[in-house]
Amino acid sequence: MVGGVPEQLALVEAFANTVDVEEGTDELTSVERFGRWLSAQGRDEPVAPADLDLAWQLRAALRLELSSHDTEAPAGEPTEVPGDHRAELDRLAEGLPLRARFTDGGVGLAPTAGGVPGLLAEIVAAMVLAERDGTWARLKICREDSCRWTYYDRSKNSSKCWCGASCGNRNKTRAYRQRRVVGSARA
Repeated sequence: MVGGVPEQLALVEAFANTVDVEEGTDELTSVERFGRWLSAQGRDEPVAPADLDLAWQLRAALRLELSSHDTEAPAGEPTEVPGDHRAELDRLAEGLPLRARFTDGGVGLAPTAGGVPGLLAEIVAAMVLAERDGTWARLKICREDSCRWTYYDRSKNSSKCWCGASCGNRNKTRAYRQRRVVGSARA
């Protein structure tokens, strides 16, 4: 585990969090910013504009997929994210240098190239393996619209919908105030 996230999902979580809604920052807005993010991940890879575009597309589809992992949306809200993000993930994965690997350590998926395409293939491989081992559905996007941070749900029944106490408290307080307003209007 890396910070409460299974090791194989740490890079996926970090990649999904290259956009920070609350801070208003995005590491995929330029080749230079993406290059700095890669360096912070210990990957000193040259970045071409096509790499940045591919990374942006993969992150967008990934975040839609992670949003669909919130199976307990509030009453009246859909639990499925609209759109065909799985078809988009499939299209993107098709072009990545990825193959099955059979080693003494076991069977897995591995990139067949380096650079940014290899890193993105590594992210897709982690997604596939997490789906297989049952941890994939626990990687989620915070339900709070002003947050939308990716987090790993370690709760026993995988029912968390907010990334942390502050988002949960903010939403619970908001719901409480709405109930009081509705209750006072009826009185």
